[in-house]
Amino acid sequence: MVLLAITYMLVLAPSSCASSQRVISAKSEEVGIRTLLSKWMDAYRSYDAKRLAALETPDVEVVDRFGELHLPSGQVENEQLWSEAFEMISRNTTPPNARVNRIQFVRPDVAVVQMSWRFPEGILLVDGERIPAFSQVDTYVVIKSESGWLIAAHNMQDQKP
Repeated sequence: MVLLAITYMLVLAPSSCASSQRVISAKSEEVGIRTLLSKWMDAYRSYDAKRLAALETPDVEVVDRFGELHLPSGQVENEQLWSEAFEMISRNTTPPNARVNRIQFVRPDVAVVQMSWRFPEGILLVDGERIPAFSQVDTYVVIKSESGWLIAAHNMQDQKP
């Protein structure tokens, strides 16, 4: 019995400790990802293309809600992409609601995030037209860089009822 207890402590206990350390590490990394997404949502709601682009990798891949793939070749071009999109939106538009549905780590430095966005009043455009109310599910691939978590890919998908 004593031999069994010693064997457990030498063989199984270290792996149990390593497992709990991975869980703690994943939890702290999840906090970092949620912080990134919170900053990204704030920048989006403020129509701040510069701040938004700073939260994405320079070579971010974006598939917009119309299914068009955008491959900016740097932070300046990425900022321009968002600026052009924001120029069409009236500042009287009701900001969307968003929530993180799931964070799944692919590796310790890469995660896939699913978020739900709701535009309860649609989007009012500067020309007076309105995109009707809609919901979408966005998928983000986030990576951990030296400066912290950044969005490397973003796919917007209309949510069907």
